[in-house]
Amino acid sequence: MFETATSDDRKRNAQAGFALAAVICFAIWSMWNLILMLAQPGLARPSIALVVIAIFSAAAIFHFRAMPLRLAFAMVGTQAAARAALWLAGAPRGLQRVAALGGEILTALAAIIVIFVIVKWIDSAINQRPPSDRENPTS
Repeated sequence: MFETATSDDRKRNAQAGFALAAVICFAIWSMWNLILMLAQPGLARPSIALVVIAIFSAAAIFHFRAMPLRLAFAMVGTQAAARAALWLAGAPRGLQRVAALGGEILTALAAIIVIFVIVKWIDSAINQRPPSDRENPTS
């Protein structure tokens, strides 16, 4: 009469809900950030933080083995390095604004990649059982 959901169904629903909620929250935050950036008459002056982000993103590329994470950190590091180079070179404000807008898009895509890698990692961590629970093939 009543259909009961298995724990696997609940787990899948929780993962899908987490991924969807994270993507929606990040999309809203990114859109708000873009709206504020477009509404400003001039860009806020970038700081040395862009250089630090570029350096740590380059280190993260070599630290992680998963290709999606490497791609995400490469996207974040590239946009930070490009914006830092334009800032340090004294590029016109219009060019810095275009780089900042493009950087926001790259950062949003990188965050979505990281969210889905986390969901995949949670799935693999939940599906693994400790060695004591596995069946003994010799018995």
